[in-house]
Amino acid sequence: MERKVKKVSLLLLIFLFIFSLTACKMGSHNEEAVRAKMEESLYKEYGEEFVVNRIGTRKYPDGKTRYVARIYPKSIIGTPKEGDPYYCAKAGVEKKSFGRLGKVGAGYETVQIKLEAERYLINKIKEIFGKRVLLKPDVKYEIRKEGNDYFSWQIVSGFEELLKKAKEDPENKRLELELYLYIFDRIDNEKEKEERRKQIFDFVQHLKQEGLFKYLKVGLSFIDERVLAPDYREYRQKINASKKVKEEVKGELLYFPPRDLRKEMSQVLQEEINKMNEGELLANMRKIRKSDLTFDGIREFNGQYYCWIYSPKMKKLKYNVGKNEKLKKYYNIKDVKFEKYDRYIFLD
Repeated sequence: MERKVKKVSLLLLIFLFIFSLTACKMGSHNEEAVRAKMEESLYKEYGEEFVVNRIGTRKYPDGKTRYVARIYPKSIIGTPKEGDPYYCAKAGVEKKSFGRLGKVGAGYETVQIKLEAERYLINKIKEIFGKRVLLKPDVKYEIRKEGNDYFSWQIVSGFEELLKKAKEDPENKRLELELYLYIFDRIDNEKEKEERRKQIFDFVQHLKQEGLFKYLKVGLSFIDERVLAPDYREYRQKINASKKVKEEVKGELLYFPPRDLRKEMSQVLQEEINKMNEGELLANMRKIRKSDLTFDGIREFNGQYYCWIYSPKMKKLKYNVGKNEKLKKYYNIKDVKFEKYDRYIFLD
């Protein structure tokens, strides 16, 4: 009897050992299985095929481990959008026991709503500022939590429908809109500056009419068009590699590339721009990644003028407002102020 019990126990141990090995193997999950699960779910959710890559694991505060991946639509492959983080989102799936995978969750709506906002506004922007402009929006839709003043960010898409909801119930729903406009046309004189001031004022009035001014931030940067010249990237590498020298600007010491290099770059790129037609300039502008539309990416040395617009509610929401600070409502064109970038490097 004792030998029989030992035999049964041994068989049971062998079974458990084999089962545990199988479970471990399934629990580790083949990367392709995770990718396939995500691809299938994303297609059902968004109606198009996605690239799923950079798959890894992450442990969350709830104690659960999830597979996390970068996702972007296959439709942007072969375009300037491919590889641009602006068009990428995250997807995740819970890693369960015995080789099982949970439900896939994705946040591609955060990309969709930005693209929807751009489509909604870009034609009017080009009508006002001209075609040499790139728009980089950021949008958040928030709902007030019942019983308190806390607003919760909703990961949703459908820009126009959400704008309508925010208009109909402004006490409990809000659409926070940040618009970053990059205009590739330097301002040469005071007359041009005043023309641009009028354009900015008209744009703000348009946003008011659309119901988009309540929670609004607009950043406009006028970029020297010489960044669109064929040899700009080569000179940018030289600028980045150069030993910077100190120059005083508005009483402050700043670091610049050597003046000889700045003069050479300004002259060579201007000659190239003079030989290009408008179509060529626009084609080169469209090659610029949205993720490069930042201070470090393009504004630091190439930005000439900038202008910031804040609605009073957005200013109060995002920044510390002084007790006696007067918040602009942009009823008057004089409220539109320009500032010159301190590190503008082009020399004429």
